[in-house]
Amino acid sequence: MKHANLMNPCRKLCFVMALAAGMTIIPLPAKADQAAQATQQSNVVRGQVKDKSGEPIIGATVKVKGTNTGVITDFDGNFELRNVPSGGVLVITYVGYKAKEESYAAGQTVNVVIEEDAETLNEVVVVGFATQKKVNLTGSVGLATSKDLEARPVANAAAALQGVIPGLNIGTSNYGGDLNASKSINIRGTGTIGDGSKADPLILIDGMEGDINTINPQDIESISVLKDAAASSIYGSRAPFGVVLVTTKSGKSGRAQINYNTNLRWNTPVFMPDMMTGYQYATFFDQAEFNGNGKHLYSDDERQKILDYMTGKSDVFVEQGGGGKWNYDHTYDSVDWLDEYYKSTSFSQEHNASVSGGSDKFT
Repeated sequence: MKHANLMNPCRKLCFVMALAAGMTIIPLPAKADQAAQATQQSNVVRGQVKDKSGEPIIGATVKVKGTNTGVITDFDGNFELRNVPSGGVLVITYVGYKAKEESYAAGQTVNVVIEEDAETLNEVVVVGFATQKKVNLTGSVGLATSKDLEARPVANAAAALQGVIPGLNIGTSNYGGDLNASKSINIRGTGTIGDGSKADPLILIDGMEGDINTINPQDIESISVLKDAAASSIYGSRAPFGVVLVTTKSGKSGRAQINYNTNLRWNTPVFMPDMMTGYQYATFFDQAEFNGNGKHLYSDDERQKILDYMTGKSDVFVEQGGGGKWNYDHTYDSVDWLDEYYKSTSFSQEHNASVSGGSDKFT
C-alpha cells in the first residue's frame, strides 16, 4: 500500500472510499521496466462517467463484474482500472441513478452515460425551503392532493380536509353554522403552553401566512401538513403546533381558461334531541333545587302560569316589570331552541369563479 500512486488528496479520498467498499486496489510499482509497463498498459481500462446533460458524475462506483476490483470516479468523472482481465463488463452505480453495465476490452477508453432513476422520484411534498422526496423525510408529513378535494361538496377548504389527512383535527367553533363561523384546525391536540392556548398550526398559502377558509377548494393543488417538532426547525417559534402548507394551482401558457363552480345544498340535522316544555323544565329544575338545599326555584303560582299559557287559558307569556319594561326573569312560553337554532332544514349556496392562463414568461 505504501507504493500506491496517490497523486493528490482527491485520489487519497477515493482510495479510502474504495477500501471501505471492500474493493481490491492493485498498487502500481513506482519504477518498472518497459516490458512490465507494456504488459500493464494492455490490462488498463480508462474512462469517464457522465449524466445525460454531459455533467461528470463525482464518486460513482466502477467495478469489474464478478470481482471486487473497482474504483471511485474523481472530480472530473474519470476512472482508471489496472490489472483487469483483458475483456469483461464494467458495472457503474451511483445513488439516484440506474445501474449500468458496459463491456470493455483491454486498453480501451470507455465513456459511460448513466440515467436518473425516475421511479425513486414518484412522490414530492412541500417541506418549507423546497420540495423533497417523501421517502427521504425524517419528519411526519401528511399530504392531500387536488384529487382528494375536488369531488367533495363542501363550503370551504378546511371542511374539505376532514378525514383526508390522519392526525389533522377539524372542529366547529361555538358559532356553529353562523355566517361568522369558521372551522378550527388542530394537529396534536390541546395546547399546553398556558391558559387559553389554542394550539393552532401555522398556515402558509404559497409561502405567505393566510386563512385557509378563504381559499376556493377548486384552486388547491396540494396540501402538506408538517405534524411533528421538525417543523420548528424550519419555522421556529411560529410552528410549535405544526405547519399547514397550501400550494395553489398555477396558470399555463396558452389560451385562458375560465372556471365556474356552484354548489347548492340543503342541510338536515340528524338525531336531534327533544327539548322539554317550559312546564317540564320548571318542574324538574324546581325539584332539583329543592333536593339540593330545601328551597324552591319556582313557586306554584309561576309554574301554573306556564301551564296556563301552554294550554291556552292565558295569553300572558312574560311579566311586566318596573318602568314599563318586561321582566324576562319571569317568562312562560315554551320555545324549542334547538329547532330555532338549527331548523329542520337549511339552505346554503356557494359560487366560485376563476380565470387562469398566461404566456411563456407570465402565468
